[in-house]
Formats: sequence, structure tokens, C-alpha cells
Amino acid sequence: MENKTGKYFKYAIGEILLVVIGILIALGLNNWNEDRKSIRTSTILLKEIVEDLKSDTVAFNAAYNSVLEQIQNEEWALARQDYEINHVEQLWDCFSGWYYDYYINERTFQKIQNDANTRIIGYDSIFEKITSYYKVHNDRLKAHVKWDIKEVSEGQQYMKELETGIEIDNYRIQTLSNGKAIKSFTSIQDSLQKGKLMIDFAKSILGRNHFKNNYIRHSRVLDIFDQTRFEAANLIKEINKEINNFER
Repeated sequence: MENKTGKYFKYAIGEILLVVIGILIALGLNNWNEDRKSIRTSTILLKEIVEDLKSDTVAFNAAYNSVLEQIQNEEWALARQDYEINHVEQLWDCFSGWYYDYYINERTFQKIQNDANTRIIGYDSIFEKITSYYKVHNDRLKAHVKWDIKEVSEGQQYMKELETGIEIDNYRIQTLSNGKAIKSFTSIQDSLQKGKLMIDFAKSILGRNHFKNNYIRHSRVLDIFDQTRFEAANLIKEINKEINNFER
């Protein structure tokens, strides 16, 4: 009886151990499958972020080139102390006072932030860099755009006064509308008279300072846009590298 009891006891313990081991294996496999699913979801989200970053590089490349063109116009204007009547159209370009309100595409990053159940798993190191781009650099960009808007809207009211004496011509209409305005209009102001008024303003202290202030402002804008497109392009490379390493 003692032998039978001992054998039964050992058999029972063995059965229990097998059941426990089976449960642990099942839990491990389940956790492994859940982790794999989470990582696949994270990979999809990272690929969506890459697409957002690509749109950033396209937008900020275009913005960079536009600002660079403005700077070149201002350099042209400031390199002269006198102007000819055939410089009038280029002077209009130099008088430009619009601001550049370009922002980072936050679509996917905001989706991750807003969804409490959505997390980036398996890519901790790269997600820290992504977070820095969308928070640290984006906050810096937003602050700069806010400053640029204020500089133009509050600091260049005199440009509105200039328009009270100089009629906007068809070239200016086309420029301001990005080529969308297809009609041309006659002017009640003589073109020579208008050209002289523009030249007089360009040669005045106010006009020279307008070119210089815009040159300073656009140089700062150019720098922040250059940083944005560089960081976006660099982040694309790093994310793709991480995804490729995982998918191998």
C-alpha cells in the first residue's frame, strides 16, 4: 500500500507539472503572438509616419525654394542705390510682405497620441527620435511661424499705406494669386507715374529698411525650414533602417 501510494503521489505530481508546463507554454505562445501582432501594428504606423515625413520634405523643400527666391530679390534690391523703370516688376517682388505658415504633418503621430490602446512596440529607440521631431522641433517651428506672422501683420502696416498711392498692376495680381487670376485689368494710374512712386519708395529710408527687415526675417525662416526638411529626411532614413532590420 505504501509503494502504491508513493507511486500514485509521484504520478499525480507529474500530471500537475505537465499541466502547469502546458499552461505556461500556452501563455508564452499567446504572449508571443500578441507581441508579434503589436509589432506588426507598430510597423504599419511607422510606415504611415514615413509617408507623413515625405509630405513634409516635399512641402518644406518648396517653401525653402520660395523663401530663397525672396532673399535673392532682397539682395538684388539692396545691392542698388538707384533703379530703372524696367525694374518695377522685380521691385513688386521685393515689396512682398507675406508670411510663411508651413506646419509639420502630424496626422499619424496625433493618432498614436490620441488612441490610448495604440503604442509603438519594438521600436523604442527610434520612437524617441520621432517624438522629439513632433514635439521639440515642431514646437520650435510653430513658435517661429507665430513670430513671422506677427512681424508681417503688425510690423508692416505701412505696406497697406503704400497701396493707397500705388495701384496694383496685373503682374502683382498674378503673383499674389499664384497664377489663378486669369483676367487682366486696365489701370487708371499712368504706368510711368506708378513706376516713379515705387522707385521713390524703394530708395527711401523706409523702403530700404523694409528690404533689410524682410531679408533678416526671411533668413531666419530659411534656416528653420532647412532644419525641418533635413530632420524629416534624416528621420525617414532611420525609420526605414529600423523597419528593414526587423523584417529581416
